[in-house]
Amino acid sequence: MIRLKLCAVMGTKGLNARQLSEATGIRWNTIDDMMKNKSKAWSVENLNKIAKELGITDASELIEYKEEEQEG
Repeated sequence: MIRLKLCAVMGTKGLNARQLSEATGIRWNTIDDMMKNKSKAWSVENLNKIAKELGITDASELIEYKEEEQEG
């Protein structure tokens, strides 16, 4: 499963969803959903805005792949 590490990155920068929203122009609840990995799709435009604002130069700083845990 591909996940965003947005919550962790924002924590190291001392930012919350409202602050990142104001800085990027992305709705705060969209950012909140991205932080909680509730979003099923992310727009490239939003990812670019977030990466620029957070100073991310490598996609692996923001996105990771983890195998899904098997139930049972």
